[in-house]
Amino acid sequence: MRKLFLLGDSTCAIKEESKRPETGWGEMFQPYLGEGWLVENRAVNGMSTRSCIEKGVFSAVLEEVSDGDAAIIQFGHNDQKEDERHTDPWSGYLVNLVYMVDKLRDNGASAVIATSIPRRRFLSGILQDTHGDYIAAAIAAAHQASVPCINVTLPAMLEYQRIGDEGTRRFHMNFAPGLYANYPDGDDDDTHLRPEGAEFYASLIYKLLSVCDVSFLK
Repeated sequence: MRKLFLLGDSTCAIKEESKRPETGWGEMFQPYLGEGWLVENRAVNGMSTRSCIEKGVFSAVLEEVSDGDAAIIQFGHNDQKEDERHTDPWSGYLVNLVYMVDKLRDNGASAVIATSIPRRRFLSGILQDTHGDYIAAAIAAAHQASVPCINVTLPAMLEYQRIGDEGTRRFHMNFAPGLYANYPDGDDDDTHLRPEGAEFYASLIYKLLSVCDVSFLK
């Protein structure tokens, strides 16, 4: 059984039952894999490229990967944060992405870099870009490391704009009181995903990967 490792943040990670309906897109990705492939979702809430390396999450993955395994690397949300997780897009962030790809390759695994999912942030009906240079830096890192990069951000933003402010609420943890037992007062989180949003991104990532030279898709 070959493994597809997912390295990323809370938009991809497995959620505790106390947080449901919050769902990471990685939880929805197994059906898109070919026979003989297993998702290993190692995404962690709040993680950046820097903390993934410094806290040992990445080194633990390197101890497990075997020849023929693969990885999708998707960070950015927390690399932006002005705390101990922060990286600059054109220095630490880019360098960390290339480092991860190179180390995975040294251990016999292939890698794909994915740009961040957009936040649901509309201003006067126009979806706002909240990731700045991190998207371009991820694309540049993939080019430097000679691996595929899937730009998740742009097609997702175009679809959000088409659907609109109100319609895209169903993708995110943004809902009225009384709908879910874990959130009696509702929630207004426009970053994290509900099952419909997680499935939207799993499907989008599958479509984007289908034109890349990867071995793990069905």
